[in-house]
Amino acid sequence: MMNNPLTIFELLNKNTYSIPLYQRNFAWTDVEITQLIIDLLDSIKDNRSEYFIGTLVVSKKGNDYSIIDGQQRFTTILLIALAIQNESSFTKRVNKMNLCFEARKRSNETLKSLFINDMDTGITDNELRRGYDETVSALKEHIGSSDYPDIKTEDFYGYLLDQVKIFISEMPKDLDVNLYFERFNSRGEQLEYHEIIKAELMQRLVADDVDYTEVQKFAKIWDACSQFDTPCIKFFKKKTKGSDADEEREKVFNCEWSEYEPGKNSWQYGYSLKDIYSKIVVNKESKKSLIEAIKETVDNSADIDAEENEDSSKYRCIINFNTFLYYALYLTDNVDAGSIQLDDKKLVSAFKVSSRDSQWILNFGENLLKAKFIFDNLIIRNSLETTNRRKEGEWFLQKAYRQDKNEKARGHLYVQTRYDKNAFAENNDEILMLQSMFAVTFTAYKDTKWLYTILKYLFENAEKPNEDDFGKDFYDFLEELSKRSAIERICNNRGLDVQRLRYENYVPVYAFNLTDYVLWKNRVKLGSDYNKVTFNDFRFTYRRSIEHWYPQNPNESEKKSKLPDDLLHCFGNLCLIVASQNSAFGNLYPLAKLANWRNIFSTQSLKLQMMAEKTELWNGWDETKRTAIFEMEKSIEKLIEEYIYGC
Repeated sequence: MMNNPLTIFELLNKNTYSIPLYQRNFAWTDVEITQLIIDLLDSIKDNRSEYFIGTLVVSKKGNDYSIIDGQQRFTTILLIALAIQNESSFTKRVNKMNLCFEARKRSNETLKSLFINDMDTGITDNELRRGYDETVSALKEHIGSSDYPDIKTEDFYGYLLDQVKIFISEMPKDLDVNLYFERFNSRGEQLEYHEIIKAELMQRLVADDVDYTEVQKFAKIWDACSQFDTPCIKFFKKKTKGSDADEEREKVFNCEWSEYEPGKNSWQYGYSLKDIYSKIVVNKESKKSLIEAIKETVDNSADIDAEENEDSSKYRCIINFNTFLYYALYLTDNVDAGSIQLDDKKLVSAFKVSSRDSQWILNFGENLLKAKFIFDNLIIRNSLETTNRRKEGEWFLQKAYRQDKNEKARGHLYVQTRYDKNAFAENNDEILMLQSMFAVTFTAYKDTKWLYTILKYLFENAEKPNEDDFGKDFYDFLEELSKRSAIERICNNRGLDVQRLRYENYVPVYAFNLTDYVLWKNRVKLGSDYNKVTFNDFRFTYRRSIEHWYPQNPNESEKKSKLPDDLLHCFGNLCLIVASQNSAFGNLYPLAKLANWRNIFSTQSLKLQMMAEKTELWNGWDETKRTAIFEMEKSIEKLIEEYIYGC
């Protein structure tokens, strides 16, 4: 058996590990990678002597250890260490490549190339290279940022290797690893933070002699909301025929609206949920033991029919349930966005369950369901598949409504819950664009105060979303939030601070995404000058790597000289791209980038598309175009300032 726990230095320099063929490919995205880096930075900032990163479950296989659970974490830790070593000049402390993939030659070649910092050959695994590039971008964005100004890369590297520790759980030799893997990943062992909180809150209800049916109803609300990637309305029984008496769904979600689509037999649900415990239905049973009450998961899914499942495709939410619990907590306590913190590790203590009475807990349950229903209908999500309604990766809003359809020859109207493609009658595109701009900028869960601000606005105006003009009001609110965010990040007391937009001053990612929104907003005016730019097709995606259009270090083979720093690092020469494209662009001259990658520019940021079009028009982008580049920069900066200040 191995020593426990291991430091990351010991993990990466001792023993050898393999990832079995039955394990999935590397799947962590920028979101998970960034969250791990931020967690470590928080630990350094809080002066914690050590940080435990969880457990690696392994099985001895000859001289190697086969990883049963924890491969995403292991791979990310390795990518972080390699990214720091490859991007820095101090002594490398990871001295060997001790991770391999069984029967995945391409992945092994990529890891070897990353280890020797050879970015031009041997890299054939797109997922690992994507993960590596996103790791490099996240490290550059957060180490030394305004949140962590006193932490240097070398400090982070040393803390990662020496103070971060991982427990190793070695399985018995006679264990059926395949069977264990299936059970471990379908059931898991360690309680999630939200499960602990649920248990503690229900314990208080039981201890206060709250009627057992009320405890069941609280559990039903919790379970409906914790299935986070499924609309909560689906977990409440609806009536079958339009002529039937209202059931749970119609009562809880206020389906009392008059027909809003003449002749369509359609109704809108309401968002101002009140007195929901009197409307929720559970099995009335005698009071059980506390442990049974806490463990019980109410069967909420019986009413989810196949037709409704088809109507709302698979999607990814921009936060997880733990972060959403923070939102519901702060909404219940009426906390302003400026006073909240969203650290997963502090979630249990943040609830202060010992100080809560049963009335607060029941009120919290009501607010949790209300907030989740608002979230399901009025906050964007990202499609995980291509359907006849949307493409994979597309941002969308979907608003639930009730539709009674004549499904059978007998003439009965049968009740269904459908989902509109648009949640707002007015300004739906603008609302989508603004929400997705925030989502791709602030990817770490702890940085989603913007989303809490939005949800608090919707929560406090829950009686208005079905009004015809609410889309305009919400759009105005979002634009005002975007302007306040800009003033905090790229402005001074005189207006737009152009020095904050220079590369050497760590121009924030938000500046680029706000620029793209402003360009999109001015698409009609700009369209005549940039007829090759696909303004109407533009969508925000996770672009986080800052690229110099004219490279910092031009390829020697192209025999191009370096640009002076004032032009090289100006905002006009910078653009935002996905990390993998950064490595593809390399140090090519702008005309060469344009020639080699012409087919991808229509999917890039609007600023980059405009730069590419001017490069082609001018037949170059270099010192000889200095005046034109600065003029283009100033014209964009003027649009940004006009947007922020309305001047």
